[in-house]
Amino acid sequence: LYLNGGAAQAVTGSQVFNTYHLNTDNPSGITLNNNLSVSGVHTYSNGLITTSATPNYLIYEAGSSYTGDNDSRHVNGWVKKLGTTDFTFPVGNTQYERPIALSSLGTSSEFAVKHNRALTPNYLSLYAGLVIVDTSEYWTINRISGTSAVVTMNWDAAKVPVPPVLITGVKATYYDGTFWHSIGGTATGSTFTTGSVASNATSIFNTNFT
Repeated sequence: LYLNGGAAQAVTGSQVFNTYHLNTDNPSGITLNNNLSVSGVHTYSNGLITTSATPNYLIYEAGSSYTGDNDSRHVNGWVKKLGTTDFTFPVGNTQYERPIALSSLGTSSEFAVKHNRALTPNYLSLYAGLVIVDTSEYWTINRISGTSAVVTMNWDAAKVPVPPVLITGVKATYYDGTFWHSIGGTATGSTFTTGSVASNATSIFNTNFT
């Protein structure tokens, strides 16, 4: 399936639109008002994909992959992944791609992820052991099926502000609706430039992470 051209395009309908291989090449953007499910390889050639608030999803079936994503070519909204393999979700906002990865899934799983470039909710409500959470961005991870996973989040101070803390103190956190909790993990890089943190394995999902 080739979604290309100069005018904005939309995928609509009442049933999931299934395709084997996908090339998205539209500088004016593509809106998903229906679920678009990809098997094979998705090639990001040009433009953003925006999912509706219903929500609708760009779905990557088990064994599928993608290439060509960057700040101007990614999903502004929801991405869903099926299967057992490690996967980095090509999500972001209208300005930057801000991917997040799930690994060590163990069993066949179905997860949906969205990036939020917004003030982190209840950022002052911290459970014991936490001093500060990133106030500038967070990800929502919903588990439809599966068990546990390792969550790897990254930062890029040139794109989104990062709290000036020691790298040894950076941990992954999740929100329980009232408090932010640490799920531990190990961080690498520098909070002044770029880096990432991989959480300990967690079975807590359907909430926000930062």
